[in-house]
Amino acid sequence: MVINNWSMFYEDDWNIDEVTNYAAFIYLIEFPDSGEHYIGVKQVYKGIKDYKAVISTSKESNWETYYSSSKTVKERIEAGETYRKRILWCYKTTAEALLAESVLIGVMGTRWDNLNKAIMVKTRLKKDHGDQFQVLQRIIGDLI
Repeated sequence: MVINNWSMFYEDDWNIDEVTNYAAFIYLIEFPDSGEHYIGVKQVYKGIKDYKAVISTSKESNWETYYSSSKTVKERIEAGETYRKRILWCYKTTAEALLAESVLIGVMGTRWDNLNKAIMVKTRLKKDHGDQFQVLQRIIGDLI
């Protein structure tokens, strides 16, 4: 099995070198032969849920080689199916990333081409004082 490297979905907005400046990201794994995809979230640092808590001794997670917690996705990749993994958006807190993942799965999850089977997170809703709503609108518009 060849592990594909991450690329950025929005290459004009993000650089892969910037990922470690965030606590978590949402991602898209695409299977071009079937047109199917999977949406997920990954923490960048072990045990760090807010980037403000990162210190010099903080350890990065396995985010660079990670390819999913989904059994279906893992099986397909391990079987040698062609895939591409792209980071959709990076977040300073894991809570923001989990909310974004939930919204995207909620909107995209019932489509024929989506491999997500459930929304597995409980998250608190905070009032959006940033651009979360606009970011989600953008991502959804680009994925549809």
